[in-house]
Parts: sequence; structure tokens; C-alpha cells
Amino acid sequence: MFAKKRKCGPAIAKIFIGILLSVMCRNNVEAVREEKINKIEVFVSAYCYRLNRARMPEILLLKRAPNRKLCPDLWECCGGSVRNNESFESAAQRQLLEEAGIMATKWNVLECFEVRVNPDTTVPGLIFTCRADQNTIVKIDPREHVDFRWVSLNDLENFPLVSQQMRHSIVKLLMIQGKKL
Repeated sequence: MFAKKRKCGPAIAKIFIGILLSVMCRNNVEAVREEKINKIEVFVSAYCYRLNRARMPEILLLKRAPNRKLCPDLWECCGGSVRNNESFESAAQRQLLEEAGIMATKWNVLECFEVRVNPDTTVPGLIFTCRADQNTIVKIDPREHVDFRWVSLNDLENFPLVSQQMRHSIVKLLMIQGKKL
């Protein structure tokens, strides 16, 4: 599902966001004028972590429903498409709320990514990280997911994820948060 990871720091991510916003605005104006022919799609992911009782970071993983067309029964983080007139961060916040019922804090861009949705189409995206409270209650959307787990770095290998890129990004996030302790 994921094509390849693109590393980007905060400055590069801001430039990337600016370029995408200008392209999206231009294309959305053309789309209305041209009967929605030229639309661009952008994905966001919300990698939500918390600190467990031992103050070690854990990431929220959701198991995709078996009836999903792409990657059924595999584990992932929250995410989806950005809507018209929605910021990237707002889209990530909305996805986390819709898919897991969580309102988190400390939102940051982790990195850029691309998703190959079919052989001819690659969609760009941004991974946001956010922090949930230790006692956060997760309420998954049963249309999309059938289970969830808070997973530590040591247990991550036991979960079949939708991509190796996602695994690398999760490891990066958990290691960054673990070093901050």
C-alpha cells in the first residue's frame, strides 16, 4: 500500500504543506469551474501515542475490518483523506476522533509519505504525531476497525502492519518519545 518514505524535517514539512496547499487551492478552484475534473487527493495519518504506567511510550494500533478492500485484518494507525477547505492537522485530528474517539494534544509533523492506491496513482501524505492521556478511552468505528491495542516498541513485531514504512515510522516515533523521558 505504501510506496516509499520521504524523510523531511519540520522546515521541509512546512514547505511541503505550503506547496500542497497552493496546489490544492488552485486545483479546487479549477475543479469547481471545470466540474470537479482536476482534484488532488492528500492523505494524513495520526500516530497517537501515550505514556504507560511505567512512563514508556505506546502507540495506538487499530485492526482493519476483514471486509475492507485494502489491507483487511492488518494493523494501522488512524488516517484518511483531507477534505476540501480542511487543514492537514484538522484532517488528522478529525480522523483520530472518527476512528478512535480520541481528542489528543501535542500535534507535530513526523514525516511525509506516499501511498500507492493503484498501479497508476500515488497519493502524498503527512504523518502527524499526537499524545493521548494515559487513561484515554478508545472507541473504534466498527465499520473500519475491529480491535485496538496500545503497543510498546518491544511488542510492535507481533502486529502485522499495513506496510514496512509504517513500521519504520512507528519505531521512529516511539524511539523519539522514549529518549525524551
